[in-house]
Amino acid sequence: MLRVIAGSAKGRRLKSVLGKGTRPALARVRAAVFNIAQSAVPDSRFLDLFAGTGAYGIEALSRGATSATFVDLDPRAVSVIRHNLRLCGLEGRAHVINADVLRAVDRLRKQGMCFDIIVVAPPYFRGLGPKTMERIAGLGLLEPGGLCFVQHHEGEYMEPAFSDLSVVRRYSYGSNMLSLYRRGSPA
Repeated sequence: MLRVIAGSAKGRRLKSVLGKGTRPALARVRAAVFNIAQSAVPDSRFLDLFAGTGAYGIEALSRGATSATFVDLDPRAVSVIRHNLRLCGLEGRAHVINADVLRAVDRLRKQGMCFDIIVVAPPYFRGLGPKTMERIAGLGLLEPGGLCFVQHHEGEYMEPAFSDLSVVRRYSYGSNMLSLYRRGSPA
């Protein structure tokens, strides 16, 4: 059972997406993201790509992010994200997009959007992590000094840099990996 870890919606149970197409964010990986980024989350603009249940973005909103944008292609996931946002009373600061992630990030940038924190949690073994990172870097979708977390399987290779996004550190959680990138030189 997914729960919000901290903040205004702490303890709320989140609905999951039925079926095998969505892999829920592991609580310990989600906790790690927010432990690492805790000082950057308040007042941030957060982007949750391959959002699934919306757990990352909802956690960010619960912890004080100004806004969160959720992108997922699966209409069932989008419905679950909207349900979870209502359940937590966070829908007023959220924007949910039902679209292919690569097309959606192009549209977001054309609209002038830029984010402080981005989480990329694509399905494993489809090459979507590197493709998404190339697009994020190429579009300048991350603010200077911004953080981008990519959740991937240990068997998937993630480049040490994409344009001006450089890997700061990699974390291992069993077969799950979390690669942390920062825009500009690593601090």
